[in-house]
Amino acid sequence: MRERPLCVFCLLFLIVQIVLIRGFRLEKDWYPSLLEKTVKEGSVLTTAGVVSYTEIKKDYLIVYLTAKSYQTNIIVYIKQENSSNQHISIGNEIEVTGEVTYFDEPRNPGNFNQKFFYQKQGIHGSIFASKYQIINASKNIWKESLAQLRIRWKNLLIKTLGETDGSTMSAILLGDKNGLDGNLKELYQKNGIGHILAISGLHMTFIGLGFYQILRKRGFSFVSAGIIGILFLISYSVMIGNGVASVRALVMFVVRIGADMAGRVYDMLTALALAAIVILVWRPLYLYDAGFLLSFGAILGILLIHPLIEFKKKKDSSIAEKLGRKLWEGLWGSLSINLMILPCMLYFFFEFPIYSVFMNLLVIPLMSIVLGAGVLGSFLSVAIPFAGTFCGGIILLICRPVLAFYEMLCKICIRFPGNHLVLGQPELWQIILYYVLLGTALLYAYRKRRWAVSIALVVLSLPGLCIRWNEIHPLRQEISITMLDVGQGDGLVIKSPGGMVCMIDGGSSDVSEVGKYRLEPYLKSQGISTLNYVFVSHGDSDHYNGVEEMLQRQEFGVRIRYLVLPVQEMMDDKLKSLAMTAHENGTEVVTISPGDSVSDPKDDLSITCIQPGKDDQIETGNAGSMVLSLTCRKFDMLFTGDVEGAGEELLEKRLDAYEVLKVAHHGSKNSSSKELLDIVQPKLSLISAGEKNRYGHPHKETITRLKEAGSRILSTQDYGAITVRTDGNSFTIRSEIEYNMK
Repeated sequence: MRERPLCVFCLLFLIVQIVLIRGFRLEKDWYPSLLEKTVKEGSVLTTAGVVSYTEIKKDYLIVYLTAKSYQTNIIVYIKQENSSNQHISIGNEIEVTGEVTYFDEPRNPGNFNQKFFYQKQGIHGSIFASKYQIINASKNIWKESLAQLRIRWKNLLIKTLGETDGSTMSAILLGDKNGLDGNLKELYQKNGIGHILAISGLHMTFIGLGFYQILRKRGFSFVSAGIIGILFLISYSVMIGNGVASVRALVMFVVRIGADMAGRVYDMLTALALAAIVILVWRPLYLYDAGFLLSFGAILGILLIHPLIEFKKKKDSSIAEKLGRKLWEGLWGSLSINLMILPCMLYFFFEFPIYSVFMNLLVIPLMSIVLGAGVLGSFLSVAIPFAGTFCGGIILLICRPVLAFYEMLCKICIRFPGNHLVLGQPELWQIILYYVLLGTALLYAYRKRRWAVSIALVVLSLPGLCIRWNEIHPLRQEISITMLDVGQGDGLVIKSPGGMVCMIDGGSSDVSEVGKYRLEPYLKSQGISTLNYVFVSHGDSDHYNGVEEMLQRQEFGVRIRYLVLPVQEMMDDKLKSLAMTAHENGTEVVTISPGDSVSDPKDDLSITCIQPGKDDQIETGNAGSMVLSLTCRKFDMLFTGDVEGAGEELLEKRLDAYEVLKVAHHGSKNSSSKELLDIVQPKLSLISAGEKNRYGHPHKETITRLKEAGSRILSTQDYGAITVRTDGNSFTIRSEIEYNMK
């Protein structure tokens, strides 16, 4: 380090930056913007600003607006049929009128934080425009030309390769995921090769260095080739949208070419630290961004772990020996990256695709063919009339078999046992422990040169990420019952320390794809890859449509062993269809009658059915909802589905007191009668209801009855996910929204 003063300076400066960002929160984007402070959500606002970027989607033209009067950036959504009147260009100043909306914070553990996603980009609100007008037609010719080039390039790819492959190549070359097949995208992500669909350092290095080397071979000097190469890569980065990985690669490219131009030796660690400084000065909150941490972590893995093993080349090696060395070097490189980024992967995505280490040995080398054919074919199609279009099209078609191979490889690997290892979101202490052990191992390795021992130390640090604190702490052997915020619907998850995991209902009438976006992320964040039992109380979609999604997504998501339904006499057509879906996807279907139960003897946990029975004189639907009782030593809780009417009257004859009540039918006035509450006498009542739902749940009459019964009331619309933890004697409560506000 004594011989690398610039590197030392950059690292020290970076440490100071991180301390200021994390410790003192000086960045203004941490706090509500002037827009959020002065304009209420849902209000109609007229404001003006300069257009910084545009995107075209199926139904909307999306305009990124810098609103100087509110000192923030705003996303404006303009319906396509309204956007044809005046063409909006980058650099235009426009005035828009429309309803203001703000971004959502996660209401369940593990769910996507939309608010922070935009907050770290300096964007604090959005407007759905009812009208707009251009008040200053001045435009940024350079950026607008690049935006139009991006549109034409995408159209060329789709015209030549078709909608599916063209959209995939558009994501790979242009970072434009609009039109990308959602199932294909998820297939790539679950197999750990989703990075090829985003503009990464691999793309930027290939394109930037490739162009620079072509110029050098054509006789350009270091200086002239370097300047042209830098300007070319800056333009490309601006065209694709300045993502974290592309900016990191751009800065490192500039440093590398600058070293050539100055006749100096390129130092990757210095370039990496400088890139981090540039990004954190530009957007400080990217310090918490998955793309930032994974991009820089991957390079650190190559810099710090990969050199532990030296791959010596022999002059007289056979082809087999050379191939074996290449494969081993590639495998070790992939392992080096994954060892460095593993805690970040688990923190943001909760799972690790095991076979990605091997898949990338095939995927990454073939990316040079995809990128080369994509760039060269596109260039020839545009630059050379007639013959160029024909030749360019043929070259572009080279991409097709490679993309088909990627898809086939993913479909094969997704079926392998243990394809994705779900470990849950590690806590901060686990991440710190992992990197302390990793750092100690690396320090030992570089000083003692005992690679095998060092690598073993690294591997031994892995189990720390797999163990959750409440699973090893003797005083935290608790059962957790979480009422998830699924909007207007129901979804409860019960987890015992002994390993039994159950879900009672899972659906929503106002959250689309609730299984994929709310249920599965929560389960995976808790390290849950399999549900032992899923109970569905009755056939209303807001109680089962998320379960139906999960049954169909078990290759990608969470496995379900048993689907538990009411007795046959209480099944309607919807429940019968759900049972068929379960059978088709390898989940066993069972029915449960009054007195039947599932249990975990290790934790004295039992979930027992109270009703309905086959002889109960009640109709299917709400009245015939499955009612369950959970008991654990002195603790008990009642789950009532949507029971009401005749079903509730029958239930009154079968109940005793319960500490916690899951209030029936989202707090409807037609359920939770005074007579029932007088029997149950709940200390705590939990209500699952959507924010501003059109039914007005929970009703005032129900709230009044619950208060008169002496119960504490918590609703998901006010508190987000609500978790009750019990050791069987007492219980504690945690709500997601209150936790996030701390």
